[in-house]
Amino acid sequence: MFNYGNANEAQKEAISATDGLVLITAGPGTGKTFTLVKRAVYLIQECGIKPEQIMMATFTEKAAKELITRITNELAERNISVNVNEMYIGTFHSLCLRIIKENLEFTRLKRNYRLLDTFDQKYLVFRNFHRFKNIEGIDELLSKGGSWKRSDEICTYINHLSEEMVDIEALQSDDNPEIRTLGRVLSLLKRGERVGIVVHCLELLYLEVQNQKYLFYRLQCVA
Repeated sequence: MFNYGNANEAQKEAISATDGLVLITAGPGTGKTFTLVKRAVYLIQECGIKPEQIMMATFTEKAAKELITRITNELAERNISVNVNEMYIGTFHSLCLRIIKENLEFTRLKRNYRLLDTFDQKYLVFRNFHRFKNIEGIDELLSKGGSWKRSDEICTYINHLSEEMVDIEALQSDDNPEIRTLGRVLSLLKRGERVGIVVHCLELLYLEVQNQKYLFYRLQCVA
């Protein structure tokens, strides 16, 4: 018999619900972390789920560390020996980065890729702006202004196009000349050094779409 501790009936239902999708809505102070901890332990102890098949995404590193600590302590109290580090617990960004690192061969990234924040991305485009200003039609695509402002516009286009996973060849063959210019901009990034720009969450989306069956087999996301 699984020990639910001080869980109420609603929490017990959430902890033991393992078939199909589950949506739980709860306000502050209602025991969300407690329920997640018990749910993870329940999956391991009662359902035989492996730690590497459990994912929990948080908004902060602090919340992720608390989950890991409490799950570790709960498992120790039950004399259950597993490697909690194999569980996918972290912020959305850290989880994306981890999955990419573990499946790098299925991505479009090189092994020496760098992770850039918004400013780094903009600054890198700015430093390489001479490459972009030679693209045919770039002056018609971007507004008038200095290189810094125009670099920001290029980053906006890049991120939107990457997010929508727009096909480069489709852009380059479009009837609209500005769309064709966007295709040239994106093509510059995809060949050679790609000017070092990487948005890890978007790359994870590409990884997922291109390798759905593989990732589904590798990782069953619960909680």
